Amino acid sequence: MKKKFLESNGIKLHYLEKNKNLKPVLILLHGLSANANSFESYINLIQDYRVISVDLRGRGLSDKPNSGYTINEHVLDIIGLMDNLKIDNAILAGHSFGGLLTIYLATHFSNRVSKIVLIDVAAKMNPNLKEMVTPSATGRLFKSWECYNEYLNDMKKTPFLKGEWSSEIETFYKADCIETKRGIEPRSKVAHIQQAIEAVLDSNNNWELLISQIKQPTIVINALDTFINDQYIVSKKNATETVNIISNCKLVLVEGNHVTMLFGKGAKQTVDVINKFILN
Repeated sequence: MKKKFLESNGIKLHYLEKNKNLKPVLILLHGLSANANSFESYINLIQDYRVISVDLRGRGLSDKPNSGYTINEHVLDIIGLMDNLKIDNAILAGHSFGGLLTIYLATHFSNRVSKIVLIDVAAKMNPNLKEMVTPSATGRLFKSWECYNEYLNDMKKTPFLKGEWSSEIETFYKADCIETKRGIEPRSKVAHIQQAIEAVLDSNNNWELLISQIKQPTIVINALDTFINDQYIVSKKNATETVNIISNCKLVLVEGNHVTMLFGKGAKQTVDVINKFILN
């Protein structure tokens, strides 16, 4: 997939794209500290419509301003991307933090969103979410790619990956790294991720109220497996409660946990669900 860039909301955004000349359009919004490549498995599996995966501000190859990580600024970035690409409306699919952006965008710019896919996100998330989703490499410096590869070898053994590893997972991790004079370090900055977390927790964002205002056809895709320490990021109970406050919504359970559902069997199941939702 070719790296593409455009100007939006005063910054440069990087995105991945496939099937440019097909319709409808699916825009994928990644998790808090992830990047566009977290959806590489989905993109590889999607054949029948246009798909775009965006590096949110502060992540991947997109610009990293020192401030501006509110939910509204993130959403204006996506609206700017749609305007630049002349996309009047699209189907939005958001994973975790990207799901919250999807909810906000769909309720504040409802004419721009035709359908909604919420991937392991709910009105109520695990109260330990911040500690659970912050990657261990954030803020770390590796002397060389060899040292970073040793770190990846250790990552392969982590319990939450449950033995799953693939070229897509490796691409996802390496997409957030850059070689500098100091060594290999993450592109995303701790301070920027912290601002985004604070934006989610801002009391002005009543997620249950916003979710109740969704009018578009919606599916909530919930991971069956626990993530870390036998805890779910989104429990089936919280996912079900979210589905029940949306007027036109269905819950679907897929294999994997909050991360592994993006790859392997979890990705295939999730894309099968999304295909049926979009194409039927």
